[in-house]
Amino acid sequence: KQWYQRRVAITAGQEIRTNSVIMSLNSPVIDRLTSELHQSSLEMDDFTAGAVNCFVDSIYTGDVGTLQKQIFEDVNKMSHVFEVSWLTKRCLKFYKSDVLNFTNNSYQEVLFACEIASRAHYNLKQTRYVTCFVKNLMSRDISRKMFLQRYMANFAELSRRQIEMSLSVSGSESHEIMRILISHITSFLKNKDLDKNSLHLLQSFNTQKFRLENPSYFRDVASLLLEISEVSECDEVKEVVRKFVRPNSGTEASSSENVVDLVETTEECEDDDEDDSDDEDFPEVSTQTDVEPERGWIQAVYGNTYPLISDNTLQFITTDNEVQKYIGMWYNLVSEEGGRVGRWFGMRCENTTSSQWSYYIEGCTVCNYNVQFLNSVPRDKVKHWIINKTSTHLNIVCNKVTVLNFNFATDSDPDKTDGEHNWSREAESVYIEFNVKLLLIMQ
Repeated sequence: KQWYQRRVAITAGQEIRTNSVIMSLNSPVIDRLTSELHQSSLEMDDFTAGAVNCFVDSIYTGDVGTLQKQIFEDVNKMSHVFEVSWLTKRCLKFYKSDVLNFTNNSYQEVLFACEIASRAHYNLKQTRYVTCFVKNLMSRDISRKMFLQRYMANFAELSRRQIEMSLSVSGSESHEIMRILISHITSFLKNKDLDKNSLHLLQSFNTQKFRLENPSYFRDVASLLLEISEVSECDEVKEVVRKFVRPNSGTEASSSENVVDLVETTEECEDDDEDDSDDEDFPEVSTQTDVEPERGWIQAVYGNTYPLISDNTLQFITTDNEVQKYIGMWYNLVSEEGGRVGRWFGMRCENTTSSQWSYYIEGCTVCNYNVQFLNSVPRDKVKHWIINKTSTHLNIVCNKVTVLNFNFATDSDPDKTDGEHNWSREAESVYIEFNVKLLLIMQ
């Protein structure tokens, strides 16, 4: 390559003369600009003078000694734009060690770090900043609920990026996001319509997860949205509400690609690449249960509908005990006249040590977890579940132990009057939702 001095011009009127070879060795982008396009100068008007000085100094020294919080975002953006890979990693380390090192956990400190993570994800597609931010909140016992209440206080003025960041931060507190939305709809919009921010949140919201974890509240929200939809003259409002409330629209109710599911926070927010090996437990299943995985067992897919095998039986295998990880089943029930109705059955691990699992049966019990519990669930890590629905009972066997034998007529809550009528129908298929690590289902 040719050795010559290349100019870098910045908005402050300052010129930094750099060696093209040194810059090119660190940046393949600058290498292409100088060697292929023969550019001898770069305009960096989008960045502050201090950030450009820090960027150049870092490339020359191989260190980030001049990096500060005030110029961090610009330096981080330049490291990604010009593909300086070692500097992108150093920026992430600086974010974790300095930006996330709150001195007094003040809202302004948390907000500063939140906005950096949000922009890094939204503009640079760097999800690890969001992951590290949320992990930091959790490790410091900072209430996500309290933060979101302030962050989303002026809901009508939030940007799309901020709405999606709110959803990423919420995690298991997704019901708080929904409460903020409902407050906005009732207080600000007076239940008359849905504005652009309300529509965007509903489109980006993980409806399936919310419905399974908060079934009663979901029905209240759905009822309100349907009332608004009926009087609205906007086709977009009607379509968004339809997709939100439809229980079987697994392919439609997908969250935005700019929302980071907090399941991802179980991963390390380190700089090295992650190794995905979700199927490594599969070969061990046959040694820990009485079934043979190679005959009819497949890995279940979230949001898919599966036919029942003989006698309305559903069989699946879970490979670990994970606290507050759920499996939800939407039974498609058919009457003799051909009419169809759907009802949810859900179960969730509440305590891994005692292997305590809660459940609910829509139309028969309170539709919340941690209220009704299965009996004497085996503590084995690998569990073979057999769920058999008859016209009178829902029976569950786990590793040869009967953990539930629910009689729709006699075991339903006194105020549940239609449970027996609906659950007595023949089940045509089952729609599955879950967030356990690995779920095998018999087909």
